[in-house]
Amino acid sequence: MTNETLARSEADRRIRRTATVAAWLCAFVAAASLIMTVVSLWLAADLARVGMVEDGKDLLAAFFTTSAERDGMTWVGGAAPYQLASAVGGALTFVAYLGATRVCQRVADTGEVFSLDVVRALRRVSVFLVLAAFVPGLLHLVGRAISGAVASQLMVEAAFIPTGTVIIDTGALAIGALLFAICRMFEYGCILQKQDDELL
Repeated sequence: MTNETLARSEADRRIRRTATVAAWLCAFVAAASLIMTVVSLWLAADLARVGMVEDGKDLLAAFFTTSAERDGMTWVGGAAPYQLASAVGGALTFVAYLGATRVCQRVADTGEVFSLDVVRALRRVSVFLVLAAFVPGLLHLVGRAISGAVASQLMVEAAFIPTGTVIIDTGALAIGALLFAICRMFEYGCILQKQDDELL
């Protein structure tokens, strides 16, 4: 066995090992995101139910105007519209990291990094991460506008955005943008890989 063959074999083992660890990490984040999505949806529904049962509001009014702080109890994450926005962010993050898990599992199984399928899958992951950075914040703003409009119609207090709410998740945005840039580099790697395979 030549030195080049040994080097390729060792590199293949390292790539597969790294991809396996990355797949587990991505699966953990995907699971946590899914749990966050379910919890946020449950809290939104529970808060709307409280507004309907205790305050006698209809569903729309209860959803947009029931305060997250009442009777000494606080619903973490704010009123129902903001819980729903968090659920959407969690769902987008779940889809992104589920895709990343599949990519890493594929690399772990095949050892193939520079392929167009991997690049396309990673690009989809980057798009979902960028969406997860922007969409929940936009929904927070829309929720605030609708809450204010419904509250003014009913002449009650609106359920505004909780203190400390992030409109743009810069962490998710940075990871998504970086991953998109890495996809561009991988496209060049795919060309080199194809040329290398043709020479063998």
